[in-house]
Amino acid sequence: MRVYQETLGFKKEDGNTTLAMVLLTILILGILFVASLKLNVLDLRGSTIALFIGAFISFIGSIYWLILMLIFVASSFIATKAFFKTKKLMKVQEGQNGERKASNVTYAAVTGIIITFIYALYPHMQNYFFELFAISFAVINSDTFASEIGVIDKKVYMITNFKKVNPGVNGGVSLTGELAALLGGFIIAISYSLFAYRSVQAYPVALVTLAGFAGCQIDSVLGSLFENRGKLNKGQVNFLASFLTVAASAALIV
Repeated sequence: MRVYQETLGFKKEDGNTTLAMVLLTILILGILFVASLKLNVLDLRGSTIALFIGAFISFIGSIYWLILMLIFVASSFIATKAFFKTKKLMKVQEGQNGERKASNVTYAAVTGIIITFIYALYPHMQNYFFELFAISFAVINSDTFASEIGVIDKKVYMITNFKKVNPGVNGGVSLTGELAALLGGFIIAISYSLFAYRSVQAYPVALVTLAGFAGCQIDSVLGSLFENRGKLNKGQVNFLASFLTVAASAALIV
């Protein structure tokens, strides 16, 4: 049986500490709202939606849930800006300057929001839901890293039939992209382990990393079968990959 450290939630603190954490959370959200606009991480609508999502997650879940989500935003932004000039020449860059829109934010966070809602009904299972929350963002981060870094690899193959395709095609996979996907999931996994256990624990790090990687493969399959045919858009594919991975993980780690 795995032993979790107590995560920091508002419901477990005394009045003074709770007020201090609320004020700290508001301060963090305010700073990040401004920073996301100044650094072109998100557009105005995306930043506004992220602000409300962050507030909901931190007050219902924990400030650590919020910080984990922010680590996802920061690391995915770094991946988005990596090789940006090359991606712009290839016309596969995100936005004009790497900024993401409201739809990107919403679809990326919706599985995490669902988990937070369910956790509110079962607050005694915080550690279980925190792990699922981490997995939901590990999937999105893995996919972001695979897409944003893997696109520089010229050896790209369709995941459903392994035929060679152009970089940036939905469902295309490459060695560079797969390694990047593992890195994206690992960043979320190690952050989660530090928050949940106050140390790096091999099992949860491996679990969250591999779940994120598996979800990325699901995303590629869905992209190949449905997004390329116009039946799903990118955000819907991201959501389904995250949701399906979390659902499978929930059954395995319960």
